[in-house]
Amino acid sequence: HFEDILIHLPRFCLFLILGPATSDLGTSRPLLEVVRTGNYCGRMQDGHDGAASSPHMASSPNTVDQFAPNPDYDSCRSLINSYFYQITLGCGTVHCTNRNCFSCPEGPRLDPTTAALLAVKLAQSTTHYLCAGAAITIPESLQWTDSRQSAEVVPLKTMLANAASSAQSQVELSAALRRCLSNPDSLSWSFLKNGKPSRATEHQSGIDCNAVAEAYAAMLKPGQGPLAIVNARGELTDSMLSDVVAAALEDLCRGAIVPAQGTAHKLEPLRLFVIVLLFPGLMEPEYHNTIFKKLCSAINSLSQEQRDIIKCWMSECPANMFRDTIVAFQQFITIYVNEYRCIDDHVASATKVLGILWGTNQTAHLVSFKEFYNDAINELVDFTEDFARWKDIQRCSFSFCAHPYVLDPGTKSKLLQLDANNQMRTQIRGALFRSIFGGSECPYLILKVRREQLIRDTLLQISACQHQQEDLKKPLKVIFKGEEGIDEGGVQKEFFQLIVRQMFDLNYGMFIYDEETRCFWFSSTALENAREFNLIGKVFGLAIYNSVILDAHFPMVVYKKLMGVKPTLEDLADFAPALHRGLQMLLDFQGDVEEVFARTFVADYEEYGTMKTIELCPGGANRNVTEVNREEYVELYVKWLLEDSIQAQFSAFCEGFHEVCGGAALRMFIPEELELLICGSPSLDFLALEEVTSTEDGFTRDHPLIRAFWEIVHEMSLEDKKKLLFFCTGSDRSPIKGLGSMTFVISRNGPDSDRLPTAHTCFNHLLLPEYSHKEKLRVCLMTAINNSEGFGLM
Repeated sequence: HFEDILIHLPRFCLFLILGPATSDLGTSRPLLEVVRTGNYCGRMQDGHDGAASSPHMASSPNTVDQFAPNPDYDSCRSLINSYFYQITLGCGTVHCTNRNCFSCPEGPRLDPTTAALLAVKLAQSTTHYLCAGAAITIPESLQWTDSRQSAEVVPLKTMLANAASSAQSQVELSAALRRCLSNPDSLSWSFLKNGKPSRATEHQSGIDCNAVAEAYAAMLKPGQGPLAIVNARGELTDSMLSDVVAAALEDLCRGAIVPAQGTAHKLEPLRLFVIVLLFPGLMEPEYHNTIFKKLCSAINSLSQEQRDIIKCWMSECPANMFRDTIVAFQQFITIYVNEYRCIDDHVASATKVLGILWGTNQTAHLVSFKEFYNDAINELVDFTEDFARWKDIQRCSFSFCAHPYVLDPGTKSKLLQLDANNQMRTQIRGALFRSIFGGSECPYLILKVRREQLIRDTLLQISACQHQQEDLKKPLKVIFKGEEGIDEGGVQKEFFQLIVRQMFDLNYGMFIYDEETRCFWFSSTALENAREFNLIGKVFGLAIYNSVILDAHFPMVVYKKLMGVKPTLEDLADFAPALHRGLQMLLDFQGDVEEVFARTFVADYEEYGTMKTIELCPGGANRNVTEVNREEYVELYVKWLLEDSIQAQFSAFCEGFHEVCGGAALRMFIPEELELLICGSPSLDFLALEEVTSTEDGFTRDHPLIRAFWEIVHEMSLEDKKKLLFFCTGSDRSPIKGLGSMTFVISRNGPDSDRLPTAHTCFNHLLLPEYSHKEKLRVCLMTAINNSEGFGLM
């Protein structure tokens, strides 16, 4: 290796290579004369001339520092080192224009020996072209390697294997660990891929995460014997290897581990944060004060750009290591919230760092988004107060509402309802105030509809609110004409159930239905104008605003688009799986794409029984799909199918939706949670419902009729269970946190009789006569749930 050659190269040989030398080192030419005067000529990536970069001086962004070390052997070695690293590793700048730099697209791609010879040749020149940040000095570092590559490398695996042989080996190991783990510069160049120095970029850290995991596992392995070390007083004593590692990291965190401002364009110092974030000891409460808190504080003191780089680098971690890091942060937050009952700066700091990991997972998808929910926060925090702090940022700088990744859908639903209730109260007060001074005004949004003209009546009345959008923010009351039911929540549940059912009726032609996925999609050929789709959006918004669950069957991509997420090919998997498989096959095909697939840049679709074609790009009909452009074809096809073909329909739908329930509270949700909010949980756990059910008016949980009721329920088919749920609650959907979160009451409604069961859907209240035997209960109950539309007064 070049380093090994350079380290053992005699001085006179080095100077012979570099140029004529006299016995006086200070007069060696041509290199040392230039070194002594500092007249290096560097060329920046933008093409402007400047002074060359120094291995001993930090370079500031957009400048190249003067290289003016002492005119001796080490200076010559540093210059050759700088060129060698620039040729083999690059400066780390994207699209560098220095052709003697690996980062330049036209730069050298040489083996180490040829690169070393070129480095020596470039160093002989009187004009030097060193990129800013290319001149580096590699400090002593730990590498998970079996062979020594240079004098600065500590082969950790070898040293751990030799530690059992002698006390001297143990002392050397502990000393090396202390030096390297407690030194920011050393740790930033440790655990690199292949154990070789490499420059970091914005998208690649160069860290071998598996090597980090193996090293930590070896050093923290339980059951190891004591290690011989030399303490601070110079005495030989014993210590556990895990304690040596922890002590070194404590020393690291005790110092200033934030990269200096002058090294903003040098990314290697940020590596240490990734290495420490992967430290398994972060899960141990004993290290919370010494390591964890200081680490969080240091990360939060970084610039936003630096935190974004760490967010990108963490995506290189294996999923199990990434999950362990999340667990460590969740554990820290849980301990403080649960045991100390406090939300201090440390909890806020840990939550913010958890947000960096959340950002990583949003792009890398290493773990489920549910891993970020924190039960202690969701159960113990007073979110009425937290919501107020969130709304008044001047009063408090931290609120969990501003970090919604730790909140589960149930908590977010409560916050959304809290926000809706605040808006409703504001509209009620405004209506009452205006009625006093400007005539009568109803504080409610009242919809009077006929069952046989449900969509028409609803469309006309909501359209009347077009110029007074604040009316849509009022509490909703629904009246079915000709019926006596008073809406305390149950009537509007049935209203939404019925109107959604009619809107998705294929006879209306507004949606198409996929038999394979059992999902609806917007019809690109719908005759209805934007007003109807706007109405559907408002109906969805009103349902959320008034806490009603809908029986909607959209693919996930609809909820992504509602939240502003751009669709991709993967979104076709749950919408059009056959098409998704075909396009993926096109991308993965090995062979002549143009001949086998015979496709052009067009899309085919059916309109009223006639096949039509549309070009995906100008001249697409005459442009063949090839191996070179197939990715572009798939991207354009997905964009046309999921965006362009339904642009008018979806835009109207989205606009209506956000007119009613849009806002900061809704932005807390991710698409998966928005689907839960609108449609409820897909799981109907009637065992959980049985556990939370209460009884009144003479019934108890052990009453024979109540036991018979639950036996009948558990024997029902899924469809009959949905009918029972609809009969009792006005909706056949489960709440966002499941049936176990419901309030459900069964009351005795008189002695045995031929009367059918009845229900107060507003209050999830079932009334049962005390039937004489189980079969009579079964017959009456099935009759009731199969004939359950309509309301009356009892």
